[in-house]
Amino acid sequence: MRQIRSEINTVGQIRHRNLLPLLAHVSRPDCHYLVYEFMKNGSLQDMLNAVAEGTKELDWLTRHRIVVGVAAGLEYLHMSHSPRIIHRDLKPANILLDDDMEARIADFGLAKAMPDAQTHITTSNVAGTVGYIAPEYHQTLKFTDKCDIYSFGVILGVLVMGKLPSDDFFQNRNEIGMVKWMRTVMTSENPQQAIDQKLMEMALKSKCSWF
Repeated sequence: MRQIRSEINTVGQIRHRNLLPLLAHVSRPDCHYLVYEFMKNGSLQDMLNAVAEGTKELDWLTRHRIVVGVAAGLEYLHMSHSPRIIHRDLKPANILLDDDMEARIADFGLAKAMPDAQTHITTSNVAGTVGYIAPEYHQTLKFTDKCDIYSFGVILGVLVMGKLPSDDFFQNRNEIGMVKWMRTVMTSENPQQAIDQKLMEMALKSKCSWF
């Protein structure tokens, strides 16, 4: 019920092209139904899995459009809406894709409204998904809008690399976790190894020069 109330009190009362709108709440004696707009392209997580399996392609322009959409949605939540809304669980599974492959931020069950006068909110336990949680939140149990920005940065890394923080690839490296591995690679002699090989192959096929 806490997550349902959070969903209704946040995204249920706001509208933005990059937020998944809550259309209705239907209460039943034994359950609650939350009705949303249908997103036929599923989640970004679904899309990345399909790309990894080779059943779909995700070119750089589409990935860029998705990132810009997520950024616009966060900008609205953090800067245009009063009070600010902190999502707290931003990850590919909670980013849905509409017919035009534009991002819609979804699942506000863990979201919190932060009054403008406050600089942070303290919680009794960490909420979110491992790999996307900001280190300072994990260490101090205090979160701000910057915690969402950290999660956004991880998503940006996922789209560039084509790998998730939970990928086995990162379990067999000297650096612990995707973020530390990326930092090491970006300062190495071969930073291109952090770019999804499928993107590289698509760029060669189309003779693009955006690298």
